[in-house]
Amino acid sequence: MIQSAEDQSYLVELVDGVLRLSFNRPQSGNAIPKTTVPQLIELFHAAQADPSVRCILVRGEGKVFSAGGDIAGFAQSIEQDVETRQADFARRLPLARKLVEAIAAFDGPIVTSVRGAAAGAGLFYPLVADYAIGDETAAFVFAHQRVALSPDGGVTAVLPQVVGTRMARMLLMTAAKVEAQEALRLGILHRIVATDALEDEAMKVARRLARAPQLAIKTAKKLVNDAPQQTLGEILDAETAGIVVCVGDPDFEEGVRAFLEKRPTSFPSTQ
Repeated sequence: MIQSAEDQSYLVELVDGVLRLSFNRPQSGNAIPKTTVPQLIELFHAAQADPSVRCILVRGEGKVFSAGGDIAGFAQSIEQDVETRQADFARRLPLARKLVEAIAAFDGPIVTSVRGAAAGAGLFYPLVADYAIGDETAAFVFAHQRVALSPDGGVTAVLPQVVGTRMARMLLMTAAKVEAQEALRLGILHRIVATDALEDEAMKVARRLARAPQLAIKTAKKLVNDAPQQTLGEILDAETAGIVVCVGDPDFEEGVRAFLEKRPTSFPSTQ
């Protein structure tokens, strides 16, 4: 269901086709407790199934985007014997996997508004986003190694796509902290804006994407995501199939007419 978490650990609002998801535990660095994960999975599944959700904007309340998993909860783990501890993590991690898969399965645009740190599993959101905007306080902390853990939360799937394999290895193996300007250079951020303009600019981008012709924008995203696993011939076949489907869509007719009539578009899929 598209609604805020029962414990208010995240808040949602649907405006102009944009589902704004706000992590809402600023006192805990917007860390995501394990009890919240099933609700987030349901939220992303519901967003995928709801045609009124044409873009998702992810942000954090307060000064931090998200610290990822709730590391304070690890204190219990180190009190367990090793066998019990490993069994506990083996039981919990498949749920985190389902969340990553639910986010990645959303076929519309995802925008992230990053203020402060994104760390651990919180890194997945800006890394998987189609548009990541932040202010000068934005920082990306590859902190798993600091508590002697290897990466999780889908980070090793998306980070190499963003920065390249060699750079991804360096960032993860050195437990790097990437500040805003370096993140912009590496492509982790697409744009940096003033802090007082961040929320408005992020929503402006999200609304722009929510007004885009839906079949065309979703097909473009799928083509790009699928391309690394395909041959050139397969890519060209997929592009042809995409165009053939798009020209049969009412949005194509509106786009051509608006161009010829020199007026703004009003795509049927966004009404």
